[in-house]
Amino acid sequence: MDLNPAQRNAEPPRRSFGADLIVLAAIIAGLFSLIEMGRVWHQPFANKVSINLSPWYLPYYTLLSFLRGAIAYVLSFVFTIFYARWAAYDRHAEKYLIPLLDILQSIPLPAFLTPIEIALVGLFPHTEFGLELTCIIVIFTGQVWNMTFSFYYSLKSLPDDFNYVGKLARFTGWQKFTQIEIPFATKGLVYNSMVSMAGGWFFLSIIEAFTLGNQDYRVPGVGSYMSVARDMQDGWAQIYAVLAMILLIVAIDQLIWRPLIVWSNKFKLEDTEAEYQDRSAVLRYLSRSRVAGWLHDHFTRLLRRPAVVVRPMAAPSPKPRREWKLLSRLPWGNFFLVVTLAVLAYGAYNVVLLLWTVPLKEWLQIGIALLLTLVRVLCAIALSTVIAVPIGVWIGLNPKLSRFLLPVTQIVASFPSPLVFPNLVMLIYLLHGNLEWGAILLMMLGTIWYILFNVISGANSIPQDLRANVQLTHLKGWQKWRTLYLPGIFPALTTGWITAAGGAWNASIVSEYVQNGSQTLTAHGLGAVIQDAQNTNDYPKLAASVLAMAIFVVFFNRTVWKRLSALAQERYQLIT
Repeated sequence: MDLNPAQRNAEPPRRSFGADLIVLAAIIAGLFSLIEMGRVWHQPFANKVSINLSPWYLPYYTLLSFLRGAIAYVLSFVFTIFYARWAAYDRHAEKYLIPLLDILQSIPLPAFLTPIEIALVGLFPHTEFGLELTCIIVIFTGQVWNMTFSFYYSLKSLPDDFNYVGKLARFTGWQKFTQIEIPFATKGLVYNSMVSMAGGWFFLSIIEAFTLGNQDYRVPGVGSYMSVARDMQDGWAQIYAVLAMILLIVAIDQLIWRPLIVWSNKFKLEDTEAEYQDRSAVLRYLSRSRVAGWLHDHFTRLLRRPAVVVRPMAAPSPKPRREWKLLSRLPWGNFFLVVTLAVLAYGAYNVVLLLWTVPLKEWLQIGIALLLTLVRVLCAIALSTVIAVPIGVWIGLNPKLSRFLLPVTQIVASFPSPLVFPNLVMLIYLLHGNLEWGAILLMMLGTIWYILFNVISGANSIPQDLRANVQLTHLKGWQKWRTLYLPGIFPALTTGWITAAGGAWNASIVSEYVQNGSQTLTAHGLGAVIQDAQNTNDYPKLAASVLAMAIFVVFFNRTVWKRLSALAQERYQLIT
């Protein structure tokens, strides 16, 4: 599906031998990086990994952290495709899959970290494989949920006209996926992928260096480098780590996200060419490479296999063998659903055993803490919306600005919480505030980016035709917002609200319980209860707190966010 007229009839690019060398060098470097990652994974398990604070080790540590994030992103993308399509096209499974997704995106990261680490390190006790796999899976849990929601809501809002065209063209399921579904959802997926990677960096120092009981678990990486530098109060090492993070984020933006944003413009729903067309020097340079062109052609050929031509039957075809017919009729979707429910039932049984020991008094304290955190979550979402919507529309409608502002927003969104939160808390106390309301500002650091990037995606997807019509009618100010901007971004904004709510609940654990050296600052709320239960190894209280959060999040999402998303799908589809 190629819908943007500016992307059609492009002149063939000039070929460059230098571009071929760079592409080959990048492929070889990637292979050697994976080999090095494998070598690190198979090293003997160490009770404590020594992190060298010399800046010369930072490129190596940064490479390892990037590889963990990249592997987690690939897993997130694969999970997104299968899970979102299953939920979008199976109405029976959707009743269970979407509430489960609501629960998973709201569970604080340490709640994943502890059981996954115990299971995997116990499964691989003699090598670093279990600990490395723990880091990747936890980064995966910080990336995947908003990507899955984005793709799911894109499929739910797919216009009926597109489905009808696919039926007329006799598209197979694979062809519909590659030529209709993925192109239609590309914009949202790209921008949500950006915020997903930023979310992974945000918790990086917690993931790569954490303590469980008396055991210090640590893997070599820029996150553990930051953690050690902070614990040793080495200011220069913290500055080096920040510079390494900035360089990594800018490199990822220019080498990966910027080319993907420019490439995704070809799928915009518009018939009129915009005055300014976004450009990417990297994408233009790659187009000169014969190696990149060969890879692109073969990959495209694999994705766009020709449709099966149905010919008139001259003779009755032989009947298929009974065993294959039986296998083809098995309800595989229901089978996997039953297996999933069985696993969940087993986990629920073990959770009930833990919850049975929680006294009623603690349940009441958890309920009050839940209400306090809810107030902070709603305030954080409201303030984030007021700030992010105008900025996101401004960036999304101005491609020239987005080239410079998107890397800046990614850098700010990616700063690890242990480096930012203590300094922000000090500022709050200098202004004679306290953490009870200051936690709202801290939550916004884990919330506003979901709204901002989705609004940028929605604004960037508004067709040039509609913008031109608004200019012809001379609408200004609030009339332009009410007529074009708010309806145009509303589907993306609802996705941003849903994922931001999950991010806010997740961020409550580091917003309501902040450690600054030997000093610990807390606010009354569910995040502080969860963190305190984890620090004291009070697993029944930890399970009760997480369960209370999960039940309430599902209830709130079903009663509020689901209705808003249904309204966006029914009334605010951008069809030209």
